[in-house]
Amino acid sequence: MKNVKNILVIRLSSFGDIVLTFPFLKLLKDYFPNANIYFITKNIYKNLVELSPHIDKIIAVDNDIKITKKLIKKIKFNYIFDLQKNFRSYYLTLFTRGKKYRYKKENFKKFLLIRFKINLFKEIVPVYRKYINTLSNVVDNIDLLFPKIDLIFNKNPRFEFNYILLSPSSKHFTKIYPAEYFSDIISKNKGNKYILIGDNSEQDRNICEMLSDNCENTINLCSKTNFGELANLIFNADYVICNDSGVLHLAELLGKKVYVFFGSTVKEFGFYPQLSSTVIFENNNIRCRPCSRFGKEKCPKKHFKCMREIQQNIL
Repeated sequence: MKNVKNILVIRLSSFGDIVLTFPFLKLLKDYFPNANIYFITKNIYKNLVELSPHIDKIIAVDNDIKITKKLIKKIKFNYIFDLQKNFRSYYLTLFTRGKKYRYKKENFKKFLLIRFKINLFKEIVPVYRKYINTLSNVVDNIDLLFPKIDLIFNKNPRFEFNYILLSPSSKHFTKIYPAEYFSDIISKNKGNKYILIGDNSEQDRNICEMLSDNCENTINLCSKTNFGELANLIFNADYVICNDSGVLHLAELLGKKVYVFFGSTVKEFGFYPQLSSTVIFENNNIRCRPCSRFGKEKCPKKHFKCMREIQQNIL
């Protein structure tokens, strides 16, 4: 271990997947404190990766990955951990020096569960642990507990009042609790202040604008925060309400109370909450769930019961 100088970690996207590498990175730095840890990600997530205190150098990838490939070929890596495991990450590591380890996706089991509802998951392993399991090839006695990590961002409160952070959208429609239901939650709790957040997508902006227009007790910060500012808002919130998204995983790493809605996806996919304090709302009484690994742009059955029939009670 004393001779380990350079370690490469690859996770190109996306928000939640990258956040779930942070426990892995913490352990990696614990085991190899003197090693230079390089992290490759897409340029749009560079600000997110900068939250981790356990990375020495970030390599941001643009559309031309050939440039990145030439760059990493010049560096002698002792270990390469591919936590993306797709065509692009294989290409980046092709003919690159260093022992390579890739995490286990179990895509075939997911396919059987989605397509035929055949569940072969004897043990449900969260994604953060799948990342950590790649370390078992290098070190012994790995700590698999989900840690609270002191991430790097300005922790001073942005607002002088108490608030609840609400992230009402997600990347795909079938992972989004209906906006009118969120509106009902906000309207029933007029004594609370809600901060609305989301990215710059049209979908996120439309949902947050609707909630902001209909509910006076909201502040709409959708598309107005970077990842560091988002971490600040989560850190200083009373609690967080969100869908199955990166906000869930970032909030849990910060040790926050979370209320989360799960629609078309299930815990077998590995992205379920890790803290006992997190409250999960999901409909386990329909046979069509799950209908996809990542979410769909519309409900295949046209009823969207996985979300619309969830019974929730958030104070």
